[in-house]
Amino acid sequence: MNNDIILEVNNLNSYYEQRGRHGRNRKREQVLHDVSFSIHEGDILGLVGESGSGKTTLAKVLLGIVNDYDGEVIHHTSYPQMVFQDPYSSLNPARTVRWILEEPLRALAKRSKEGWIPRTKSARSEMVRQMLSEVGLDDEYLDRKPGDLSGGQRQRISIAGAVITRPKLIIADEPVSALDVTIQAQILELMQKLKETYSLSYLFISHDLNVVYQICSRVMVMQHGSVVESGDTESVYNHPQHPYTQVLLMDAM
Repeated sequence: MNNDIILEVNNLNSYYEQRGRHGRNRKREQVLHDVSFSIHEGDILGLVGESGSGKTTLAKVLLGIVNDYDGEVIHHTSYPQMVFQDPYSSLNPARTVRWILEEPLRALAKRSKEGWIPRTKSARSEMVRQMLSEVGLDDEYLDRKPGDLSGGQRQRISIAGAVITRPKLIIADEPVSALDVTIQAQILELMQKLKETYSLSYLFISHDLNVVYQICSRVMVMQHGSVVESGDTESVYNHPQHPYTQVLLMDAM
């Protein structure tokens, strides 16, 4: 193994159980087929494909949400985090921004002894303020709730909640698809900045090939649960080898 690999996936097959009427006639369906790839430190790996291609299932396997699989998923870092497409549904609407950003730190303090983790309320509060500033928001947002924020502001809070635990890997599932083009550009710029500041790597899931081209160093194309093509972004976009990739790129133009 190269010492800069932070995630290895080898020959991954994933399944789900399809239930018939009244819970009878259960059938185990395969979703992912022999998926293998790795993510290195500093990578932004784009994962593209149409709806139903297996992108979100792969993300859930990597995060331990889906456990019915065989093959290998090897994390070489701790606490991978996820940024979701819809921050309104992923943020607790009854809680303030302050609580939302402090909660991951409280949870981490209970299970880890790493020295950087704030152990007091005042230390957590200071880290929250710093993180809020890093995502372009000031202290006036601390006591607001998600419903009081715009879509772009909610996504900034969602990203802050992922980054505040200092992960090395963030899985971003369609993180800008619900935003207008201007706000998309701002969020992509923010993710690039945070990548440099915190030495992050991303698995960036999207159906929008133009967005992937803007931010990703490598790209992986999925169709029907299989990886049909992968490589550095320029090569795949300029010289696509698989017919499915060629169709996706043609449709994106």
